[in-house]
Amino acid sequence: MGKLDEIIKKLARKVKRHPRSLLTWFDDAGAIEVGGRYFVVKVDGFAASRALYPWCSYRDFGFRGVVGAVSDVIAKGCRPYVYAISVGVKPENSDFVEDIIKGVEDAVDVFGGYIENIDTNIGYDDWIDVFILGECNNRPLPRRARELSKIILPRRIGLSLIGYMEYAKKRTPSIDEVRKFSCRPMPCKQIVDVIEHCRSCLEGSIDISDTFAETLQQLSEVSEAGVYIDEDPSKMLHPLAIEYSKRVGVDLQIAVLASNEEYIPLLIAKPGCEEEVLERLKSIGLEPIAIGTIISQQDVLWMGRAVPKIVWDYIQGIVTV
Repeated sequence: MGKLDEIIKKLARKVKRHPRSLLTWFDDAGAIEVGGRYFVVKVDGFAASRALYPWCSYRDFGFRGVVGAVSDVIAKGCRPYVYAISVGVKPENSDFVEDIIKGVEDAVDVFGGYIENIDTNIGYDDWIDVFILGECNNRPLPRRARELSKIILPRRIGLSLIGYMEYAKKRTPSIDEVRKFSCRPMPCKQIVDVIEHCRSCLEGSIDISDTFAETLQQLSEVSEAGVYIDEDPSKMLHPLAIEYSKRVGVDLQIAVLASNEEYIPLLIAKPGCEEEVLERLKSIGLEPIAIGTIISQQDVLWMGRAVPKIVWDYIQGIVTV
């Protein structure tokens, strides 16, 4: 991403922003205050050549396109309200437009809100772009962490890694739960209720949409602070991911760090508040775990050792170290 990333950062610093903007330009979403009410705006997109596993359908592709944007809205403690959708296909795939839109409708039925605009295009790939206007009952959570705050993972991760590794080996996952997750990942919309209830206890959040390693690095960079993970990776991984990693010879710590597009936020609890947040997450059926602490030294460490930079390479469409 190097050069392209720098170009985006340069442009973003120059754009005209709303005078009552609430989040920084590099956050999971944008947010504004209008008439004493809070709103978030989010746009996200996928190209089928990079984001549609061969065992998934175009209807799944439409669903997953919405998930990518919804997850960021949820991470801010807000609910999706209005959607605008842009769908493009190659000329020979025009029959799939209806399937993609049906997948969008499936997702909106799950997460709530209204589809207000749909645009269709023809091009050299199949793609979907999703815009969401969301409503927030409280000030949206920023992508931020301060020293001594606790990092909370709401549920175990790793199903994404199995799907990706099987795809890299040109195989379809044999586990139904993995196939389902890779085609239709399901953000937990009830986390918004937790964020609302615990808002005074929460410092910030960041959605796990790239690799877990990138998520930690991004949190450290924007907070000008460090991240220290002190939990055993076996307690952070889904049991299926533990079994798979051991079977194929992947270190469990690497399996955690390489997990990507999990669509669950890391929640940053203020010192002394983590137990309240953990109990509230448990009350909605999740198995949360406090995995570490924010430190002053601007490094990303796991049990004292530097975390390798495991990133999603958008140009090549692969996870790299």
